[in-house]
Amino acid sequence: MADRGSHWLAGKRVLVTRPFAQAKGLIRAIEAQAGVAIACPVLAIEPLPETAANKQKIIDLDRYDELIVISRNAAQMGLARIENYWPQLPAHLRWFAVGKSTAACLASEGISPHVPAAGFNSEALLELPELQQLSDQRILILKGEGGRELLEKHLAERGATVETLALYQRVLVSYSKSQLQTLFADGKPDALIATSVDVLKAMDALLASVLDDRFKLPLVVASERISDAASQLGYRRIITSPSAADDSIVMTLNVIG
Repeated sequence: MADRGSHWLAGKRVLVTRPFAQAKGLIRAIEAQAGVAIACPVLAIEPLPETAANKQKIIDLDRYDELIVISRNAAQMGLARIENYWPQLPAHLRWFAVGKSTAACLASEGISPHVPAAGFNSEALLELPELQQLSDQRILILKGEGGRELLEKHLAERGATVETLALYQRVLVSYSKSQLQTLFADGKPDALIATSVDVLKAMDALLASVLDDRFKLPLVVASERISDAASQLGYRRIITSPSAADDSIVMTLNVIG
């Protein structure tokens, strides 16, 4: 592994697979280190229509004790819906965020959520002391469609009544082979990034027809869970970033040797 003072990124081409809106900060961070970011979003975020049942959950917001926000998308879309019915938020409601970018989104609207000091996933959130004893507590989780059920399961085991509100879905982005070839016309990537298992699988399926040597490329992932999935697919140079934050991913890229 290279010395931490060196900049592996300089002149290197990195495939950024996050949805476009979420990728902007990472692209800027890579370019700030003289790297070349190849923007190739493999999933798009699409809002889900508001059903009568989901609308009622927002109307009944004051009946919950805790509100957990899974992602920045869930924060943005959830707050937009809440504002339609709650010009002033219920004062007793305790907010929780999975990850610092989600917490920052909430903070920009005057909300001070509980957020893990380290880690950005459900496991880290479940370590918070405020979520240990939950008897008679009602919790609403703002999230995307599908995803892991680990959080709901453990919160219910601790005594809470847990409900979820799916606000968006992840949709595969289609590329033709010629579009991918054009994307790589100036050179194939020197490294890949996958910040979720869904992104990893979508990226791998997309690259299968144009990058025969993709398993040999350095692949930066954002958790051990993604690393395990990548290993099962056949990737051999997997480097796990301490978190999915832009600066953490760039730091990890910069120490590739």
